[in-house]
Amino acid sequence: MNGRTAWMILGVAGAAISMLACPAGAPAADPHGTSSPAVTKPAAKPASPKPAASSHAEPREPAAGPGTKVEPGKPAPRQNSDKAAPSQPDDHGDTGASSVPFGESSGPVTAAQALALLREGNARWVSGATLSPNSGSDRRTEVADKGQTPFATILTCSDSRLPVERLFDRGVGDVFVVRVAGNIAGASEAGTLEYGLGHLHTPLLVVMGHTRCGAVAAAASGAEVHGNVKSLVDAIAPAVERARRFHPELSGPELAAAAVKENVWQTVFDLYRASPEIRALVGQGKVTVVGAVCDISTGKVEWMGEHPWQSELLEALRARDASKASATAEPAPAGH
Repeated sequence: MNGRTAWMILGVAGAAISMLACPAGAPAADPHGTSSPAVTKPAAKPASPKPAASSHAEPREPAAGPGTKVEPGKPAPRQNSDKAAPSQPDDHGDTGASSVPFGESSGPVTAAQALALLREGNARWVSGATLSPNSGSDRRTEVADKGQTPFATILTCSDSRLPVERLFDRGVGDVFVVRVAGNIAGASEAGTLEYGLGHLHTPLLVVMGHTRCGAVAAAASGAEVHGNVKSLVDAIAPAVERARRFHPELSGPELAAAAVKENVWQTVFDLYRASPEIRALVGQGKVTVVGAVCDISTGKVEWMGEHPWQSELLEALRARDASKASATAEPAPAGH
């Protein structure tokens, strides 16, 4: 491949990434808020998803394959005499039963089972019927002596009104949680998530925003911020711009509310762009990434499913990396 061809491929991949970072129909914007020319969507692309700030297409739930094998080096789930909590309907009327006892020691589960455990726990939290599994002194001793084997990794905001383990009715060692204002994904967050997904082998990553988020509100209002807070707000700005384009009639708290969902998708994209490790795990089917938003008034979590353009994003990023590697490869020495 000559240099000209490589750069042409790079340009196409970059354009695709810019397009796919935003829902179709909106002018492309890079993650730093700099507008790029709109790109015509190829006819072969799937139907355009609805703007994240309004209603979403039915989320794609991870499939729970029968007879799931236990990964080498991972302990088998502990048998527990506790009965499973009754399943409750999810946002779409399905029970999403996990078939995993609510008090089970964290161990190898599928992404679908992990998601069902979180759904069931949140339903209990909302209804005031929490069970507080894995919260006793014996559980603390167990994970201290044997190590942690959480079943899900969660990236969410640092807001004190968002008690993650409690709103999913889980206990010690059940979920690996990363918290940062505005649930953004910088280098530190990406590295921590790589640990949860790649080292602790959690099959599910949840990127969760929440209503009345102060960081998103600051970005939406153009509030003057100082110090390191500015970098947090700047990372959210592209999501606010997309919400504004989809809903030019909105302002103030209404615009911020619309930007909360867009910010979840922005974070998913930022993670894919920044972490080849996470992209590889998703591409290999070892990890499922879903978005969510928690209503801090009710405690109810709205599940958004996978990024509506996930396949296209992963392919565009793969092409970008391949073109970069090709362009920077040194030619073989002549005569050898």
